Amino acid sequence: MVDPLQRELIGQFVGSDFDPCTATCSFHDGTCTLEAGDTLQLEVERVDEEWIPLFHRCASHAVPIFPDAHSVHGVDQVLIDTTLTPTGAHIPETNEYAPEALTLADITIVDISSTTEGRRPADQR
Repeated sequence: MVDPLQRELIGQFVGSDFDPCTATCSFHDGTCTLEAGDTLQLEVERVDEEWIPLFHRCASHAVPIFPDAHSVHGVDQVLIDTTLTPTGAHIPETNEYAPEALTLADITIVDISSTTEGRRPADQR
């Protein structure tokens, strides 16, 4: 059964605007290109009833809990693992449809930083 968070995130576009068939890790000094089938860890937060992606992490930069440095009190935030899938999406920048654009699929929730817990110490998670 798919929970409401997964239902809202599955199918969301995560490719890059200039190449919708690839995604990049936010934590590499150089370019780290992720493609269909690769694992992506994603930090998302809820803003105005919509989940907004914050940071992409490749497998080598994955973390076990939502990072304290990125956690904000008063905002629902979630750390998820997913497999990049080329199911197609409209590119936000141009609204053009790209049939092989990367989207979220098979979401696993790793950690939640709820609105009441932002910047909580790791020993309280």
